Amino acid sequence: MFLTAADLRQADLRGVVMKGSILNTADMCFAWLIDARCDGAAMHRVDLRGALLEKSTFVETDLAGADLRETRGLTAQQLSSAFIDAETRLPDHLVNDPWAAARLADCVAWAEENRANTCPPPTPQPQPPTSASS
Repeated sequence: MFLTAADLRQADLRGVVMKGSILNTADMCFAWLIDARCDGAAMHRVDLRGALLEKSTFVETDLAGADLRETRGLTAQQLSSAFIDAETRLPDHLVNDPWAAARLADCVAWAEENRANTCPPPTPQPQPPTSASS
């Protein structure tokens, strides 16, 4: 699908497969993307404020500059395989999340060393620090 700059506000996209779709700069505020497969989609600068993202997948999805504030159901695990950058606006509950921060660091380092249209491998969940026992 080629949906650049499309108006998809409040669209019911539950379970849709958007693999490889181009949605750059689309307005998807309050869209229902529950269980959507957004793998490999170009979603650069897409506006997803208020969208429902439970069980959605974003493997190798370009979310650079995307606005994800106030999304519901978005987890650091979902972002761990997507491409995000410093301009990606995360929901409050992920702003200081260690996994989201690790993913951002991986993506920034990857972009500096590789072609911009590729995505780094998934970022593993950071392990909590172990306490030394005495």
